[in-house]
Amino acid sequence: MTDRFGWRAALIACALIGFACALPSKVGPGNSAVILPATPPAPPAAGEAPARSALLLSTTRIRALAANPEEWLSYVERSRAQRAIDTASMAAELRSAGKTRMVAAPFAQSFEVDRTMNRAWFATDNARTIAEAILSFQAPNGGWSKHVSYAAGPRKPGQSYFSESAEWQWISTIDNSSTTEQMLFLVLADSVRTDERFRAAYLRGLEYLVAAQFPNGCWPQVWPLMGSYHDAATFNDDATMNTLITLQRAATGNPQFVPTALRDRARSGAERGIQCVLDAQVKVDGKLTAWGQQHDPLSLQPTSARSYELTSLTAQESASLLRFLIRQRPVTARLALAIQAAAEWLKAVKLQGYTYDFQTGRHDSPGAGPIWARMYEIGTNRPIFSDRNGIKLYDWNLLKDRRLGYAWYTYAPVLALRQYEAWARRNTQRPSGVIALLYRTND
Repeated sequence: MTDRFGWRAALIACALIGFACALPSKVGPGNSAVILPATPPAPPAAGEAPARSALLLSTTRIRALAANPEEWLSYVERSRAQRAIDTASMAAELRSAGKTRMVAAPFAQSFEVDRTMNRAWFATDNARTIAEAILSFQAPNGGWSKHVSYAAGPRKPGQSYFSESAEWQWISTIDNSSTTEQMLFLVLADSVRTDERFRAAYLRGLEYLVAAQFPNGCWPQVWPLMGSYHDAATFNDDATMNTLITLQRAATGNPQFVPTALRDRARSGAERGIQCVLDAQVKVDGKLTAWGQQHDPLSLQPTSARSYELTSLTAQESASLLRFLIRQRPVTARLALAIQAAAEWLKAVKLQGYTYDFQTGRHDSPGAGPIWARMYEIGTNRPIFSDRNGIKLYDWNLLKDRRLGYAWYTYAPVLALRQYEAWARRNTQRPSGVIALLYRTND
């Protein structure tokens, strides 16, 4: 993952105050067809028994598990209404263009604002081309999809907002840095060449993030809701963390053109989001540990996603959340306890003797480390793995169809623990340090 706390903050600051910054160097710059569904599928009604993956936000579960069921039911209804608006917009576009089928957007592996995109770069025609394409791919709901090549130019009539298929899916999402990254790009582009369209699109994106937030403060991977594991509270790939960072920036006047009322909503959303992160931290035998990749939206217990992403605690996302929480002020006792517990868990599950890379996999290397598995079994802290058949394995060497091409191991906790040690020293040295108070409380 890109460091979202260092060079990126410097880039934003330099762009907004009008200086050119010399920052070190990643650029982000088969259509199929399908008939657009006339009516989007509705969430399952009470008494229905669809597949398990469709049950997360059913009426039955909401009424059984939610402390505030009417608020959740209203949220689901808002999602259904927004999806109807989105699909109706595309249907009208297809009719106007004399087409009956969407085509997929051009594919790109990823889209990120990177270190090459300094103030001078944002003044180029290339930056302007990408900005125009980003505007055109903003969905009616205000968000963006993922894996879209903006270098290919603006969206064409009847073209989907998503690239991997022309199915009505992933419209819109916070997965893979989507929506938050397009918003960041537009802010930086506007700081170089003021454009009210950039500002309006950013504000619509901010409204999207606020609208997508669960009543408990977390976020689904996709909104309007898509069903299956996409409706889970999603920490995977830093989706929730990226959203919280975006809301916090907006709440503190970055960018400055955010209206006061929306700034206040962003602040409230960020506060509720942090509370949900704290509420979702997993307890094992009464002891706080870390987080999963995704959590049940109602119970906030870890849950599974794709067939090879089993219910687990995850080192990579927990490391990112630890780094995020370390930056929060004020340092309350609740926050400090969460930070301390996550750090202690990461220390307890570190591994030695391996190296790992995405392309060639794991290699035995005596003395190497520390390194962490992506997923750990809850309760035993044993690293776990799975092929697409969903069978739990305890040995990476037994993997077959998912052996490569997935981040089964991570080095992310190295930096997180380094920052934690500095944070712990600062807070312990204070006369009434929170860490010292926690130790006294726990004795």
